[in-house]
Amino acid sequence: MAYLQTLLTYSVPSEAEVDRAFLESHGINVCLLNANTSRNELGAPFFVRLQVNAEDLAEARRLIAEVNPARFGSPERVEEIDRAVKRAAGRFVLFALPLAILAAFAVYWLFTAPPEAQPIRVRPRLLVFPNLAAEMALSSGILVAIIAGFWVNRRRK
Repeated sequence: MAYLQTLLTYSVPSEAEVDRAFLESHGINVCLLNANTSRNELGAPFFVRLQVNAEDLAEARRLIAEVNPARFGSPERVEEIDRAVKRAAGRFVLFALPLAILAAFAVYWLFTAPPEAQPIRVRPRLLVFPNLAAEMALSSGILVAIIAGFWVNRRRK
């Protein structure tokens, strides 16, 4: 009994079907995992996995790499994506989070005045905090973190 091994994973089901037909035309038995569950107008909820017998794995890899080497990617491209993700996370931690913390403290400081200076008012709560200052500080900190995160990691042309 031969075990199936995943050769490639697809987010577009039609690409998996093309590679399945290509490998079957070369005499390799292929199984598509999640092929029927990914037929959806809103997009594939699961990745489609192209699986072949363990003894056919090397031949199937060679055939697909011969026809379409981009299916397997390149180590340089993987390293480039990895560096971009690490740079984006670093910029977020170095710039967006401190800015959000400063904004939260500033809003808390602005809303925290001596008790006699605050007017008495009744308003619906945005969150579940007992006072307005903490609620506004948290809301502004979250908003600034989101905006600063997008601004710091925007694509430059």
